[in-house]
Amino acid sequence: MLILIPIGGCEKEDYTLPVEFNLNFTIKNEAILGGSITIDEISINLKSIDIRGYREQGDDVFLTRNFDQEKTFIIKPLPTNLTEKFNIPQGIYNPISFSFNFQPDAEESDLTEDLIDWLEHFDDGEELEGLQEDLGGIIEDYLEEITPCIMVKGKFIYNSQTKPVILVINDPLTFQILGKNSNGGPEVILDKNIVNNGNLEINPSYWFSVITPAMLNNAFIGLIDNDEYIFLSKYVNSQLYATIFNRMEVSTILTINE
Repeated sequence: MLILIPIGGCEKEDYTLPVEFNLNFTIKNEAILGGSITIDEISINLKSIDIRGYREQGDDVFLTRNFDQEKTFIIKPLPTNLTEKFNIPQGIYNPISFSFNFQPDAEESDLTEDLIDWLEHFDDGEELEGLQEDLGGIIEDYLEEITPCIMVKGKFIYNSQTKPVILVINDPLTFQILGKNSNGGPEVILDKNIVNNGNLEINPSYWFSVITPAMLNNAFIGLIDNDEYIFLSKYVNSQLYATIFNRMEVSTILTINE
């Protein structure tokens, strides 16, 4: 049994003492679309992480972890994953939030022009296979040359056919995630006498839960070496893209010292 000793009786200067806080990046282990989608990895490209904490005693805490250029976290569906370490003053926080500020890849501009040209050809009703091959070339460029804010790589299985799925988000954005305790409440205790962990859980099952397998199967595909790829971006399959994107931040959970 873990017994937490209230720190209200500590000397005031104790509230300046830092605790080591491990921020773990994980993917929720839950079937996606009844098991028809599997996630290989989710990469997030961050410019900085801001921490805002309001304490019952001691000064409020405002910290920023800036990454000199940017930092890409590649998160896989594994029991253990990436960890970013922080030193945060101990105390009782109510609430504490983490803001993840994403860094777009400016090199995408050339590919954006290619996509706009591709859309014009699509609207002109050009030959289907040529459009699929051209889109496949653009997808390859994204995979090889671009580090967007968020890139999701996975597989979609439907009627015994497997199609890679690539989701790309490269707009400036910030996800602000409120830290919660193991009961789901906003009061969080950081104590220098214990190991303090935060589990940031990304939930692809929730993202896709309002999409049917048939809808995904009907998405426009790109061809790479005759393999069919489903590409989700704000330009291609944009309705599916928007549906998924709008569910990302709200479904991301940060549980502290569970």
